[in-house]
Amino acid sequence: MIRFTLLLSIVAAASACDPYDPDLGPTPFECGGDNDACPEGYTCNTTIDVCEKTQGAAIDAPAFSCTDDARLEPNDMPNQAYVTTIPTGGFSTGLLGISICPGSDVDHYAFGVSDEAKNLEVLVAGLADRPSLQVDLLNSNGTTILSGRAIDGTPQQVRMEMTSNRLGIGDYFVRVRSTDASQNNYNITIKTCTAPLPCP
Repeated sequence: MIRFTLLLSIVAAASACDPYDPDLGPTPFECGGDNDACPEGYTCNTTIDVCEKTQGAAIDAPAFSCTDDARLEPNDMPNQAYVTTIPTGGFSTGLLGISICPGSDVDHYAFGVSDEAKNLEVLVAGLADRPSLQVDLLNSNGTTILSGRAIDGTPQQVRMEMTSNRLGIGDYFVRVRSTDASQNNYNITIKTCTAPLPCP
């Protein structure tokens, strides 16, 4: 009977432990001996010979999952830019499920203004738990002429606007990149119009 009770206790303890949870609690193992070994994220307290969670340690953060945007790549340079339907197919376009992966990735989107000066509205929406993306407008020479700003209260959304019909006839590029080499997934909308912003 004692053995059976002991076995039940062991089974119950094992079922309470999630083998996929990297957080093993504040003091998961005893340590000491020759090498004071502890799991990753824990340090041996040699006074009491117990592994304690290291202050501020990041323990096995899950790997980031990049959206597959191979249909748009390579678009790392202006001369490789993904060509949008603006203006031949309309005055706005939206693309979903794009990624900055690896963190050094840079995405370019080409569009044009063919008849009269336009207003511009670009919205890039990244993931809420990632740093804001950098969004820039480049002219046909690849020179930055405008940069977007994160929206107050929702920093994962970056808006770039040009008003008063200042975007003249020509070819342009929208560039999206990370500011700190963080990977991110995002959606982008590009609109041009002669009406006041927001573009219809």
